[in-house]
Amino acid sequence: MISVVMATYNRAATLPRAVDSVRRQTYEEWELIVVDDGSTDGTSGYLDELVDPRIRICRHPRNRGVTAAKNTGLDQVRGDWFTSLDSDDEMVPDALEAMVSCAERTGATAVTCNCTDSTTGQFLGVGPTADCRLTPEQTWRLRGEHWGLTKTSLLGDLRFDERLPGAEDVVWLKVNRKARRYYLHRALLIVHTEGADRVTRANSAAGIGRKVEVFSALGEDAVYLRELRRVNRSAYRHTIARVWAARILRPLLVHSAATPSGSSSTGATAVTVPASQPGGPGDPADMGGGPGFGGIGDMREPV
Repeated sequence: MISVVMATYNRAATLPRAVDSVRRQTYEEWELIVVDDGSTDGTSGYLDELVDPRIRICRHPRNRGVTAAKNTGLDQVRGDWFTSLDSDDEMVPDALEAMVSCAERTGATAVTCNCTDSTTGQFLGVGPTADCRLTPEQTWRLRGEHWGLTKTSLLGDLRFDERLPGAEDVVWLKVNRKARRYYLHRALLIVHTEGADRVTRANSAAGIGRKVEVFSALGEDAVYLRELRRVNRSAYRHTIARVWAARILRPLLVHSAATPSGSSSTGATAVTVPASQPGGPGDPADMGGGPGFGGIGDMREPV
């Protein structure tokens, strides 16, 4: 059985399309776990009307964010395989069947496929142009939107760090240590890029305080850093530079927040941030955040 995890928040307009795409699958051995993350629109009413024993509903009494919602869904997974589906996107009708068949044919424990833009019809993922096996190093180099299917046993008790919204690659890098990954060069997911409610996954617009918290948390994850160093040393050097910058800036920001607004100062405080290693804006370490003290992006579900 395949478990499909779908986190949603105030997506009453698009949720039926996403759910229907699961119900139309030619592969019928699936369960759908919908996590309503405290919606205040018509989402709850729509979910109450769903009558299908393969669909289970979990509800957060208040909005906790997409990372927490996905973790709630992952805790409920019962299938041998799992995937996630955004509540404004849709699977093509044979998506699950195609990936299961690929796994059976190749012995893969994780299958990655491409995605298509609902507006242009073009592939959104950048990488191989034909079916092939993927090493962890090759998987790291994938860019753009990808999707796929993963053996539940590979996930174990790994969950997304709720301090790092949008940084799902932290988990996937650990999964890839054990996965036999195969790339299927088909667009099996339609990503709806139209509309104003698309979630931006990069944190490049986040304030400096938020970035300090993010990289401080990354610095605590020794397993992630070790795997990052193994698959891409340049990305590792960039990340470590930001971790050290965060460690320098964090006490200064805490002190600044604790300083009474009416207190006087002898002048501005100059902080020297360690320069990042060579690589430039396109280096994987920027992960969607651009040069300098970059942001954290995410590689879509299976990557």
